[in-house]
Amino acid sequence: MKETINKPIITLIIVLSGIFIINRSNQNKIDPGATEIMSFEILGHIKYLASDNLKGRLTGTPGSKLAIDYISKHWEAQGIEPAGTKGYKQSFSFINNVSLGQRNMLRIRNSRKQYKVQKDFIPIGSSGNGSVNEDVVFIGYGLDINDSLSWHDYAEVDVRGKWVLLLLDGPDGDSPHSPYGRHKTLYNKMIAARDHGASGILFMNRFETADDNNLRPLQYRQSSSTAGLPVIQITHSVANEILINHGQSIAELRSKIDEQLTPLSFLVGCKVSANVNLKFAKETASNIIGSIEGNDPVLKDEYIVVGAHFDHLGLGGSRSGSLDPDTLIIHNGADDNASGTAGILELSYKLMSNRHLLKRSVLFVCFDAEEKGLLGSKYYVENPVRNISNTAMMVNMDMIGRLNDNPVILGGVGSSGNFENIIADARNNHTLDVETNMGGMDFARSDHASFYRENIPVLFFFTGAHEDYHKPTDDWDKIDYQGEKEILDFIYDLIIDISQLQEKPAFAEIETNTTNNQNPVFKVTFGVIPAYGSQKVGLEIDGVSKKDGPAAKAGMKKGDVITAINGKNVRNIYDYMTRLADLKAGQKVKVTINRDDDEMELTLEL
Repeated sequence: MKETINKPIITLIIVLSGIFIINRSNQNKIDPGATEIMSFEILGHIKYLASDNLKGRLTGTPGSKLAIDYISKHWEAQGIEPAGTKGYKQSFSFINNVSLGQRNMLRIRNSRKQYKVQKDFIPIGSSGNGSVNEDVVFIGYGLDINDSLSWHDYAEVDVRGKWVLLLLDGPDGDSPHSPYGRHKTLYNKMIAARDHGASGILFMNRFETADDNNLRPLQYRQSSSTAGLPVIQITHSVANEILINHGQSIAELRSKIDEQLTPLSFLVGCKVSANVNLKFAKETASNIIGSIEGNDPVLKDEYIVVGAHFDHLGLGGSRSGSLDPDTLIIHNGADDNASGTAGILELSYKLMSNRHLLKRSVLFVCFDAEEKGLLGSKYYVENPVRNISNTAMMVNMDMIGRLNDNPVILGGVGSSGNFENIIADARNNHTLDVETNMGGMDFARSDHASFYRENIPVLFFFTGAHEDYHKPTDDWDKIDYQGEKEILDFIYDLIIDISQLQEKPAFAEIETNTTNNQNPVFKVTFGVIPAYGSQKVGLEIDGVSKKDGPAAKAGMKKGDVITAINGKNVRNIYDYMTRLADLKAGQKVKVTINRDDDEMELTLEL
């Protein structure tokens, strides 16, 4: 049930609550009897973090820095030990934006037309920089499929050292149930072109738009390295100029392929010269990390991570993640995720006040850049401030402020066989309605996923999606802070119980069923843990996930970088997943790795 408080009183509470936290944290190191989590303090935290002064807490902005200062000062007052690389901070940089550099140009031999970037053509954000002046080969949809379906656009042509000209999607359009499946994605087409030795890619929409200018906006995709060759979208008009001596337009060629359902590829007999020059801008983000040391002389070396992200969408706008992208207005993110950050501050206070009950240590992490693609949690697991193998479990809170008489969703329960009994015991002392979900890795892409990928058990608390998600209307006055108090009291008991277990929760892999055939379906596994966030070209691994898995048996180890599978290049995790999807059980696979700057080839038996 929500309390109603008018605005002047709320302002007074915020001012007083900061003072009260400072005073009560000192008192309750001696007096653990007054350590209750307070609903009005939850409200005070959310009211400040989701205020217009912080302007949506976009990573790297002054508003984000105000949130960092707020969290740090409260922890300092509570006596929480700094555990970052510099005080409470763990700073890291990431590529945040891509823009056009000088001399992005495209010319067609024997044509006097001047083509303008962003009007007639545009590179994609993951395009490689460089110049190509070569002949063009039309390759239809650019498919190279040999599984349940056989379709080979490269079979009758040699594209080595040439441009390939291709259409997006496939003969059945963008149907989600297409037999062409994942092969229709631009990324898979880029890999196929690269595998066949193409020097560059020119692509266009399957259909011509009314104004023939429906070019993709230039944007950077997090966690992907460049394609390794220029990749440029062009309009149908430009494509028809390239095909002018062939006698058929792009629309006519597409209709022919779609009707006959057979590949159609040929050397165009036209040379295209193009230059791509993209500039990448970096941004600095900061995780905020504090700790409480446990009391057991042995178990204190293990720790429970309690996490929540504190960043949000700033002013929103195009490509920000806002679901109201046509307006530039502050997205305060009260539920997402000022509610989880407030939960961290209240739990850290109560656990610090009752630290005599903790056998294991507790590490509190307020993650930055979650909205950019889990960048803060990915960076943490790649650069842990404590031995990652000593992580007993991770508790994540993301959007816990809209209980409103509904059950709280508790995901990740299947990530350890211990969790069901622990949760059942905690339920005996609470009236909170808890809806357990054995999975939860799919319906909520939040920071717990980074830990789960490291074989760490996770629990994820979430009060559900709502109509204000990623909109400017996600404000503090819609928060059920009484309900959040119930959730935090439940989480507190779970943390105490898990801290006192003789053995840390054992990790269990959660079974998931994938029905969307636009994504890779893996029939096999190497048994490796990808190093998420690695900037190396290839797939760097952070170790093996299965001691008897193919990678472990072949001698692969932490720090190895997979650069090719069966002679086909691997530049990043997306390449790796694409290659993996083509492999079968029982197959012997040649894997090229880079280890300490030495190239090696290993044989894996799947």
